[in-house]
Amino acid sequence: MADQPRRVVVTGGSGLAGRAVVADLVDHGYAVTNVDLVPQEGAAPFRRADLTDLGQVYGALRGADAVVHFGAIPRPTFDTPDVVFRTNVMGSFNVFEAANALGISRIVYASSVSVIGYPFHEKPFDPEYFPIDEAHPRQPQDAYALSKTIGEDLAAGFARRGHLSVVSLRLAWIHTPRTFAAQLQPMWNDPAAGASNLWSYIDTRDVGEAVRLSLAAEIEGHAAAFVAAPDTFMPIPSRDLAATYYPSVPLRDQFGNYDSFFDSTSAERLLGFRAKHSWRDDGLTGAVPGGEL
Repeated sequence: MADQPRRVVVTGGSGLAGRAVVADLVDHGYAVTNVDLVPQEGAAPFRRADLTDLGQVYGALRGADAVVHFGAIPRPTFDTPDVVFRTNVMGSFNVFEAANALGISRIVYASSVSVIGYPFHEKPFDPEYFPIDEAHPRQPQDAYALSKTIGEDLAAGFARRGHLSVVSLRLAWIHTPRTFAAQLQPMWNDPAAGASNLWSYIDTRDVGEAVRLSLAAEIEGHAAAFVAAPDTFMPIPSRDLAATYYPSVPLRDQFGNYDSFFDSTSAERLLGFRAKHSWRDDGLTGAVPGGEL
């Protein structure tokens, strides 16, 4: 993109990751509007909008240079499957439709590692290899993973029209230092509990940076990239975890030590992004005053 966008709408800006995205963009000089159903006090003005209503989306996006689309039901367990699927798919369609019609040039779409079928699959299956990259087949089963996969397809379809470009960030399990300590540290004594998530995570501060870099990246059309911390959330070597819980999955040569089960090198190549925050460096309460972002 020739000019870095300055007026950015963040849908879902009141959520765990959305708050970090809003804060990062404001800190870097963007004029941000948080569009959500839930009010959130902070540095950015708030606008209430139901993303499943196309008219409301038009109103919320008007005047923006770019959109960061995080607004969605974030887990398949938070509502019935039909509500999760309909809310997420129609919300994404309406954001892409309105952005295209309004001449907005860039969308950053919050996709998920769940497009490969983990962690919410109903029928167990093995990945084809570790670490997983963008060449791995998408194999969603549950309503949430299906909605995120269709969201990527919508992104690619609208990008083909030539009016906008889209970066789909396939985000790992999103955490702050506080939620890491509460939800992930207990799995150190129960590795099987984290197996369906492939023991992968990403800090909200890194999510914020990945979004910001995606807004400025020189990308045409649609690009998808995994975004995960370079390590796992386990104090057990990754090859040992794979041997115990996924013994039939081939391991690529570069996979070793405590490496993540997701390969984020495409994000580094396309966006200049590499996660900076690891529990091994920050400690369980991290470097965030007061804990959670």
